Amino acid sequence: MTKMIPGAMPAPVRTEAIGLLAAGLAHDLNNMLAGVISTIELVAHRSADEQDRHDLETAVDQAARASRLIRQLLAFSRQEVLNPIVTDLSAQILELQQFCAITVGRAITLDVAPASPAKVRIDTQAFERILVNLLLNARNAVVESGRTEGRIRIACWQTGPADLPPAGRAFMEAQHYVCLSVEDNGPGIKPENAARIFEPYFTTREDGHGLGLSSAFGLVKQSGGFLLLDTSPLGGARFTMYLPEISERPASQLLPRQSSGKVIMLADDEMLLRMSAARTLERMGFRVRQAADGESALARLEQERPALLISDIRMPGIDGIELAAQARRHHPGLPVLLISGYADESARTALPGMQVGFLEKPFTIKQLEQAVQQMLDHGNVYPASHAC
Repeated sequence: MTKMIPGAMPAPVRTEAIGLLAAGLAHDLNNMLAGVISTIELVAHRSADEQDRHDLETAVDQAARASRLIRQLLAFSRQEVLNPIVTDLSAQILELQQFCAITVGRAITLDVAPASPAKVRIDTQAFERILVNLLLNARNAVVESGRTEGRIRIACWQTGPADLPPAGRAFMEAQHYVCLSVEDNGPGIKPENAARIFEPYFTTREDGHGLGLSSAFGLVKQSGGFLLLDTSPLGGARFTMYLPEISERPASQLLPRQSSGKVIMLADDEMLLRMSAARTLERMGFRVRQAADGESALARLEQERPALLISDIRMPGIDGIELAAQARRHHPGLPVLLISGYADESARTALPGMQVGFLEKPFTIKQLEQAVQQMLDHGNVYPASHAC
């Protein structure tokens, strides 16, 4: 029987409470951070002083770090919307190699064996969290085993339908996958614990919280993949992520000349962010129609059809979800890019069937430019069916 400390909340209640706290903070804080980041970047573009530009870039980095704290709360409570893009998984591993070495520590030998270029669709920040959680789990296993020569190995490879792992053949679709494994020479996972290893709050460590592996498992599932456990040739545990391999033609480069004269409808109740985003779009050559709420945006949409509608999800009155639906009744097939610092349960439920793009706040000028250009090129940057 589980012992309860007087006054302590059960684990599911803690998760819900933290989720509510994160939800209350995420939207307003990310709105403010988005306005801060975009304004700083606009000032940096105007500055000719190299030292000033460096200082402003540092301020942007700090604001981005503040936003990641909110993402951690949302990930803990499973209340985040992923922002998947097509990326080379092997290149992502190489990019994070130094960070991985710092994570496992100098006392443990880290081997990294990336594969040839292999494209998957995943939120790159989610992938970083998956990798970190697996590395921390491996590091703790090695440290607790007391080995004098600890070793962790990261490997990436591709596999086909005929080579699926025996443990996954009953539920994995027969297709090509890009695989990432993290293995160690620790004591391994006891058979009686293997079946529960991905359960939230299940841990064999006295100081553990049981959320690292469950968070990694949840993020992999949200990304359309699988996370399996088996025994490593090194002697410890091996966790392997399988993501469907995809091929996609390279995204076109930004072509500002194609933007000249096109109209974008921008709806957001956060004035600082709206003004900064509008200036960014105008620099790209667009004509921008601004609205502080959904009602004002609809009134403008009745007068003309824009090339793209950009709207915050959470606004007073008509929110971004309803605005997109009504806008498309006026203008069928209208490309829509929804932005938000936090999408609540109703929004996350609605997004998959809407065929809209999604961009998370706070975003940089470059991210906004890329999202807008790709929306106009392809009609959808981050399909919501993959984002939720």
